[in-house]
Amino acid sequence: MSKMRPVTATPKHEVLYKELADLVGRHEPEVSAMEVLAIAANLVGKLIAMQDQRLVTREMALEIVLENIEKGNRQAIEAVLKSEGRA
Repeated sequence: MSKMRPVTATPKHEVLYKELADLVGRHEPEVSAMEVLAIAANLVGKLIAMQDQRLVTREMALEIVLENIEKGNRQAIEAVLKSEGRA
């Protein structure tokens, strides 16, 4: 499998991310973090199924998902470390 080229987040990507995060936040605490994770995973599965199979194989889609899970984890950890000790 060939390595996918990383995509740098653009301002429109950040806008979409913030809108999704705000939407999720509006459902706290009625929906637990584990429930949100399950819902997000279900959504990702559906998004993978909606890809043009002539252009994006299942393996390519899963590679994108895995890379972005890892990137999101790093970003979350960095944010926590930067905010440590701040009120």
